[in-house]
Amino acid sequence: MTARSRPLSPFLLLVAGVSWTLGSAPGRAQTAPVAPVSESVVVTATASPEAERQIGSATTVITRERIVESGFPSVAELLRAVPGLDLVRSGSDGAVTFAEIRGANSTQTLVLVDGQRLNSPYFPGYDLSTLTTENVDRIEIVRGPFSALYGSDAIGGVIQIFTRRPATGFSGNAALEAGSDGQRGGTVFGSYGAGPWGLAASFGDVRVGGDRRNSDWEQKNGSVRLDGKVGEDLHLGVEGAFGDAALGVPGPVGAETPHARYAVREERIAFPLSFRPAEGHEATVLLSDIVSEPSYEDPDSGFSSQTRARSIQARAGDAWTSGPNRLTGFVSWERGRVDDRSNFGVNLDGQQTTIWGAGLEDTLRMPAGFTATVGLRHDHHSQFGGAWSPRSTLSWLSSDSLWKLRVSGGSAFRAPTVGELYDPFSGNPALKPERSTSWELGAERYLPSGRLEASLFWNDYRDLIVYDFSRFQNFNVGRARARGVELAWTQDLVRFVSLDVGYTYLDARDELSGQPLIRRPRHRGFLELDLHPLEALAISPRAVFVGSRADRDALTGAPVENPSYVRFDLNTRYTLARLAPYLRVENLMDRGYEEVAGYPAPRRRIAGGLEVRF
Repeated sequence: MTARSRPLSPFLLLVAGVSWTLGSAPGRAQTAPVAPVSESVVVTATASPEAERQIGSATTVITRERIVESGFPSVAELLRAVPGLDLVRSGSDGAVTFAEIRGANSTQTLVLVDGQRLNSPYFPGYDLSTLTTENVDRIEIVRGPFSALYGSDAIGGVIQIFTRRPATGFSGNAALEAGSDGQRGGTVFGSYGAGPWGLAASFGDVRVGGDRRNSDWEQKNGSVRLDGKVGEDLHLGVEGAFGDAALGVPGPVGAETPHARYAVREERIAFPLSFRPAEGHEATVLLSDIVSEPSYEDPDSGFSSQTRARSIQARAGDAWTSGPNRLTGFVSWERGRVDDRSNFGVNLDGQQTTIWGAGLEDTLRMPAGFTATVGLRHDHHSQFGGAWSPRSTLSWLSSDSLWKLRVSGGSAFRAPTVGELYDPFSGNPALKPERSTSWELGAERYLPSGRLEASLFWNDYRDLIVYDFSRFQNFNVGRARARGVELAWTQDLVRFVSLDVGYTYLDARDELSGQPLIRRPRHRGFLELDLHPLEALAISPRAVFVGSRADRDALTGAPVENPSYVRFDLNTRYTLARLAPYLRVENLMDRGYEEVAGYPAPRRRIAGGLEVRF
């Protein structure tokens, strides 16, 4: 099977037509009226935008400036330098890539783009390999249980990606690059704004030949966003995006699949709206539709499959502020529908689940620098019934704004997906949701041009969905726990040198067997530097350390220990007016390592390119 070269569907073409007709506008996809405007304002941790120093949760913000200076073209690579987050890729470029936060399963991390839930309604989790950065304005990562705000899937934490908004006038950038192992690619982003409306669009095309047989990868993706303003209080918008990827699946070492191919197409459309219904109120509405179509074919084994997973989502919220108190109410509805067939026949024929939720969050600023946030949400699932999710945080900011102490706790859940419930080979309609109870203590010290942060967390997971090989079915039998410490320090050391360093200690175990959870390193750390020896020259070296961790042999399934590794990366950029040549080296020391046992990661990769700004 080769890469599918398909025109945009009528569904996505509608985005452009409706956009020009509506003259739409900036809309938040959460319960906040506008997108964040600086690193000091965080959106994802609470129901409405909140100053970072008031938040009682562990948060990390990756700004557009950091995205550009890092030089990495994928969201996944940026996430390697986030405390408490492990990134696991199954080998080559484009291979399945998941994020695990604080020892939680990858299926228990919620991924959002402008408020749209990307987690699949078919089988759980979201593959980050398809997310590129040319249209990303910032990324927020919040760690801890957030079902009280987002419902299902937010057990370990939430990763939210905010796309770039239209700017006044005409501007943009384009880049071309090429490199070793058949790397080549191009991206373009353009923006135009005049008066009450603005339009932004992007397109990217990337290809890699790979360093193993049948490990090539190619991907095209694009987006369009139209924002507008009607009067002083009404903002509305239309957002659309597509991604089309195809890659070889080389298989594990010793059981190679030299002709297996995988492809996936994803389409998204969203209609965000924000307005002020009354004095002191900020209301938002988000309607979105996401379709994912993965397919797989291995002519050697004769197996093939085609899936169409669709998620229709609706959310609305209203935040009312009165003095030091802000009360937010919100409701949501989501329907997941899956069609799946293989060479065995039809497996799922329009099977679907529906979940609706409603909740309240109250934030109160109190004397002496205290801020308390309490939230409670109820979700009702069409199959298993209801789930309650409470969460509360308390933070204290010193009078000189140099110290912050925080404590938080809550419970969260993950609803079983359509595949886990109804797949004919493993499904179990009697499944209950996975659940967790989590607590956290944290302290932060704000420095001149920097911040120190320490967090202590402990999480208990129950009713985990586990596949029983003797009965060939999913069951709620798993129990696990995770304890750990996160340390982070960001600092402008001198005028031309800045530092970002983090370390995570994690003890994550299966409570039934007493064994460590697989692919959870006990020790993990990173070090990033931004160097500017000349005003126009940026040099960004990075080192990532991942300690040894339990895994499973890819061929036999027997327990193995995956050894530790250190990976070095280097990015350089020289800015000449509107031109910026750059060089990127990944795995600088050509280290051989495996994030998943049996699936070698790429060796040294070198790529160079030129960016033009207009």
